[in-house]
Amino acid sequence: MKNYFALIFALLLMSCNSDDSTTLSPNIAPSGALTKVEAFFPTDDFLVNSGFIYNSYGKINSAVTTTSQPGYNNSTFALNFELNSDGQIWKTASSNTTTEYVFSNGLIISSMTTSIPTGTITTAQYTYSGDNELIKTEYFNSDSVLTAEVTLTYDASGNILTRNMSGTNGNTQSYVFEYDANHNPMLTVYENQAYSKIIETTPNNRVKRTFNNNGTIIVFTAEYTYNTNGYPITEMEYQNGNTLVEETTFTYQP
Repeated sequence: MKNYFALIFALLLMSCNSDDSTTLSPNIAPSGALTKVEAFFPTDDFLVNSGFIYNSYGKINSAVTTTSQPGYNNSTFALNFELNSDGQIWKTASSNTTTEYVFSNGLIISSMTTSIPTGTITTAQYTYSGDNELIKTEYFNSDSVLTAEVTLTYDASGNILTRNMSGTNGNTQSYVFEYDANHNPMLTVYENQAYSKIIETTPNNRVKRTFNNNGTIIVFTAEYTYNTNGYPITEMEYQNGNTLVEETTFTYQP
């Protein structure tokens, strides 16, 4: 589920395209859709609450994340999703940035992110395999200079098996993942969206991730409980086998 939290801190809030803006209704989640994720990080006494709002067509409309930690002010981060005439997410907007996505043959091939305070523009380019799996993402700064590259490989079920990131500053990070055979609830949030590929959503839930940060290796393992539909209800994640680092609960639309 860690790709979910990477997403939460990279984005999130409310949408509609020019054709549909007068007809969409907020907070109409389809049956079984993920509506809330609550994650607690006991080491830092840090709580993250994320809620998902859907439009009248059952597509993601916005997401709002609130964080709280003793000694700090609570913070809220919201991301709006705008849909094109094909019902695909073509733009995301928060109070700090907007990102627009370019499509080709039903896939997102590039994105442009604009910083609202400064007007600075950064871009990304996406490369796919013949099976339409995202295999490379390249990130460019405001001078169109490559700053980092992420490459992905997949298992037979379409889950991301390895993730390697290299920066032009020489830093390298890599993950090796293992999965259960149950449903990843983030697929209900971004169902049939090309966007789900570029945020690296997987069909199943990660039960192990081995993280290599410039030669330092940390192993995380996760234990789940599931509902009758095979979606997780709770997750407990441990670092190096015995240190509890995260407790997560998932809530779904009845």
